[in-house]
Amino acid sequence: MDWLTAEIGELLSRGFVLTIWITGITSIFSLLLGIGVGTLKLIQRPITRQLAIIYIEIHRNVPALVLIIFWAFAFPNIFPLEIRRTIFFDNAIISKISLWTGLSIPYYTLAAGFALTLNTSAYLAELFRAGVGTIEQEHLDSARTLGAPKKTLLWQIIIPQGIRAAFPAISTRLIHNMKNTALASFVAMPEFFHGIQTAITYSFHAVELLLLASAVYLGLSFTFSFLLRWIENRLNQGSLVIQNG
Repeated sequence: MDWLTAEIGELLSRGFVLTIWITGITSIFSLLLGIGVGTLKLIQRPITRQLAIIYIEIHRNVPALVLIIFWAFAFPNIFPLEIRRTIFFDNAIISKISLWTGLSIPYYTLAAGFALTLNTSAYLAELFRAGVGTIEQEHLDSARTLGAPKKTLLWQIIIPQGIRAAFPAISTRLIHNMKNTALASFVAMPEFFHGIQTAITYSFHAVELLLLASAVYLGLSFTFSFLLRWIENRLNQGSLVIQNG
């Protein structure tokens, strides 16, 4: 283990923490955005439905790596040089993020997180829509018979039951999103796998470091899976309480 020096350990620790943060933030926003887009796809208005379909098809079928590179490198180049520098690299918000996180180029990290959110949310929108499709029609008919308004029907029946039904598939996709954070290394985001690549360059111990990366991602997957199963159990317990009530 002489290859695992203090400098490499610190590098990998910082990357590991950033991977956890990016996983958590993109998972939360992907879930919220996915439910929102999935709900829009259920609405009968043709324009709203078509916009939701376009969003899903684009971000689900374009590879996550392509989205990351587009938002990190291509999108800023649409703007002239001075505007590009002001908006993406030298503005006050980006500077504060840089000071807070210690990232030298925080825009690339934001772009990678944004791309992962778009990609994952498109899948979650379809999973949520499929979950809504499993809701028994009698539940909806009973609510309408009792005079429940559309908002109540949406927030108290469609969304909660749709999430519960789709949550096993949603969990699988969120774990996949965690593993996709390794793709952000292509835009120099200093997450864990980027740290592994840098450590290999310094030490030339590729086999050992890649085995370490595999073990870490395996541990993250098991931990994240355990957390998602706990959330799923809580959701199901809440469903049982409502039904018994």
